[in-house]
Amino acid sequence: MNKQLVGQIGENAAADVLRAKGYTILKRNYRCKHGEIDIIAEKYGDMSFVEVKTRQSLKFGWPSEAVDEEKQRHIRKAARCYLNEIREKGYVPRTYNFQIMEVTFEQTENAF
Repeated sequence: MNKQLVGQIGENAAADVLRAKGYTILKRNYRCKHGEIDIIAEKYGDMSFVEVKTRQSLKFGWPSEAVDEEKQRHIRKAARCYLNEIREKGYVPRTYNFQIMEVTFEQTENAF
């Protein structure tokens, strides 16, 4: 399975989990000059900027380990862009936070 398809499946699964937990998905794949945010969601007036990392195996470590300081910096800058955009429209979230959602697909062939 190609990397883009794996990522898309992971983002769809993450959005479904967020919805099941009571979040409203505001934006997916938000892009600005500073970077991208996979999912922007809201629950009870609190906004979450969600980075989704999907892996087909844990061979190279947990998916969240790929969110290094540089990636975090890009996400924070992109979040500021989004916050500025919505403030111009008169909306200010109560609070905001950053989340990482890890999605893994493990397959055990010939398991029994």
